[in-house]
Amino acid sequence: MYRLIYFSSAGRAEAIRIVLDISKISWENVTVDFSGYSEIRDSGKLPWGLLPALETPSGILSESSAILRYIGNMTYLNPNDEWSAAKIDECLDAISDMTHILTDTFRIDDIHEKIAAREALVAPGGKLSNCYDTFCHKLENSKTGWIAETEGPSIADIRLFSDCFGLVSGNYDGIDVSLLEGRDTLLDFHTRMSEIPEILSRYSDMQDDPIRWIYRP
Repeated sequence: MYRLIYFSSAGRAEAIRIVLDISKISWENVTVDFSGYSEIRDSGKLPWGLLPALETPSGILSESSAILRYIGNMTYLNPNDEWSAAKIDECLDAISDMTHILTDTFRIDDIHEKIAAREALVAPGGKLSNCYDTFCHKLENSKTGWIAETEGPSIADIRLFSDCFGLVSGNYDGIDVSLLEGRDTLLDFHTRMSEIPEILSRYSDMQDDPIRWIYRP
């Protein structure tokens, strides 16, 4: 039995949850609050003291990208050739860079200042806006339509789907779906991803979920 431990939010675990569903292995979604996390962390159970963490028959694995690769290797989402694997890693790093753009805004206590800082990031020419343009460009110029130019969707596409659309779900003050306006390539990507059977099944009953509604067709 595999057990994924994370908070109830999507965050860094949502892509892993999707890949676990695609893998068809038996797994448990373990959600904790901050108190529960602190207890696990203080026990020394977590390799780096952070979540998400995956309990496996071989031990506990941490770091979201490492977990994605590990589970991805049990699916069709990870190709066998080294070049494709390297390009997937490249995309995973780029997507991670995008999510880190918001890091400083979480340290802003004043809500109005926080919203203003994020609005600057999503405005034309802002760092986050530029990232979305870059991903549009990459998808538009991909020979296969997938972000790492794999023949089918890869773990990089799963991460792009979970992170790129999770950011505009309304869960982050100052950022909403208006960031997708005029970015038809990303919307087309969303359509293709949301219709993958396991993704469609996972979110079929989540139309009222304040975060995960964005992953539905």
